[in-house]
Amino acid sequence: MTVVLAHAPVESAEAAFAQAVRQAGLQGGELVIANAVSHDAAADTRAADASRVRELVGRAEGEGVRARAVRLTDADAAAALLELTEELDADLLVIGVRHRSAIGKLLMGSTAQRLLLEASCPVLAVKSGAGPRGAGGPA
Repeated sequence: MTVVLAHAPVESAEAAFAQAVRQAGLQGGELVIANAVSHDAAADTRAADASRVRELVGRAEGEGVRARAVRLTDADAAAALLELTEELDADLLVIGVRHRSAIGKLLMGSTAQRLLLEASCPVLAVKSGAGPRGAGGPA
């Protein structure tokens, strides 16, 4: 089983990471942590620091999950993530989501929405603070 985590340094990143590790661990699979950034990574708010991504790989491995990181450089993050899930024949794509206003969705589009609609594998969308029941998550 291959679980792909679409990682970006946003509020829901930690919750999405925890669920991705959980899913990969339950299935004895591999976790691929993908950070998709534009060609100008220094100006891209989706760009995660390389040391942070290495830390996530180490944390996953510390929980007994095989993990590796992939940095995707493309102006279209959704397309790059969709292509990666196809290449890996991923079994699950985990994404973090945040609340956006209707105007925000209209003006900027929605990477999460595109991933949910176009991914060929199941997509697990995780909100900030979401966790297993009884572990501080929603009841």
